[in-house]
Amino acid sequence: MKKIYLFFAILIFLAASCSSGDDDKTDITPEHDEDIPDSAVTDSDITDDENDTAPASDDDNGDSAHGEETDTDDPDNDSGDSLYDEDTADSSDDSGDSNSDEDSSDSTDDSDTGTGNDDQDIIIPDIPVVFGNICTGQKKCYDETAEISCPNEGTKFFGQDANYAKLGKCIPQKFTVKGSGKEKIVFDENLKLEWQQKVPEGEFDWQSAENNCKKEYAGSYGWRLPIPKELLSIVDNGRYDPAINTEYFPDTQNEQFWTSADFVSTESYDSGKAWFVSFDKGFLSHEKKTESKKMHVRCVRGTPLPDGNFKTEKIGKDEIVKDSVTGLMWQKRELKDNVDEIGSFEAALSYCEKLTYAGFSDWRLPNKNELATLADYGKYHPASAFPGMTSRSFRTSTSDAKKSDKTNDWKNAWYVTFYEGIVNLEGKSTGDFVRCVRNSLTD
Repeated sequence: MKKIYLFFAILIFLAASCSSGDDDKTDITPEHDEDIPDSAVTDSDITDDENDTAPASDDDNGDSAHGEETDTDDPDNDSGDSLYDEDTADSSDDSGDSNSDEDSSDSTDDSDTGTGNDDQDIIIPDIPVVFGNICTGQKKCYDETAEISCPNEGTKFFGQDANYAKLGKCIPQKFTVKGSGKEKIVFDENLKLEWQQKVPEGEFDWQSAENNCKKEYAGSYGWRLPIPKELLSIVDNGRYDPAINTEYFPDTQNEQFWTSADFVSTESYDSGKAWFVSFDKGFLSHEKKTESKKMHVRCVRGTPLPDGNFKTEKIGKDEIVKDSVTGLMWQKRELKDNVDEIGSFEAALSYCEKLTYAGFSDWRLPNKNELATLADYGKYHPASAFPGMTSRSFRTSTSDAKKSDKTNDWKNAWYVTFYEGIVNLEGKSTGDFVRCVRNSLTD
């Protein structure tokens, strides 16, 4: 009997144990269920992380967009951004030195003119890197008596040098300095010319100047007197006294510098002359090569700059001339004295801005460098290989950067006379011939 009770007692104990095991399982299950909300929280955290990541991504995009808006105010951002990036890379290649002085100058220019743009706003055009496509350096705008805010398209005095420089119709000057010690070399990144930074003290007659360039400089030889367009290429027409970037060309006298080119006039009284550039403002003229006539010398090294290569084409009833060296297209027409002269700087700008010719309406008045490419200093009367060129003066869109000493205003602009090739200043109210230009690589 006791055995029976003992058996039942064991059964009851086992049953209780089983019941306790079920309770344990019940306790475990809720703990597992609590893990599920933890998992859900983890999913939520992941979602939050994704949300956190998205703003970060948006911030990146926003920074990029902001950077583009800061880098260029040009509405054509699709074309401008990549070009600006290239410009930034170029600027960093120059270790930031190349534009420091120009940027400072631009800041002043912008406050004066109200354009709100600086050099970084300029889009570097996809055009041949030759003298005629290098900017003159002019960044301010002028009417016929004073400096003005650069005008908008369609308004008076729009179309002048600084307007189109801002719009990327030319390539800004770009220099770097090489070497150490007293004799450094200035390298023109655009035209691949090397210039002596340090000019010899004193002045030289022409023959002595030529001999001086045969000497060693910066430990090397191969220097020569520059041709006229090479010396014009380092003129900065946004400056004066001297008209050159003094960050790269310090201690440059605002006086006359010899070129290598003889003046080829057929007149007996012009024999024995050579061309020179004056760096007070940057004009080009000629003078006797006598021992008594002395000037400064700055030697250059590199491949001489080419002259233009002109070809006439007829488009409809109009003729144009293309220069395969610069990629510029020029208006071609016969010009008659007292008939085709345009009376003022404003009228010349307006004429080209309103011109529709050979099916194109984007003509403009050429700047000083562009017009100078039509001159050929191996020719005379006319000093040009341009088809049908007349031996008269033609106006440019480039103003004198210095106030007139007599009237205290900006009354002058640059011109080129093709009788002999002189580049000089004249009054903005003076009548001159006009030959309009446009950038053209594919037409």
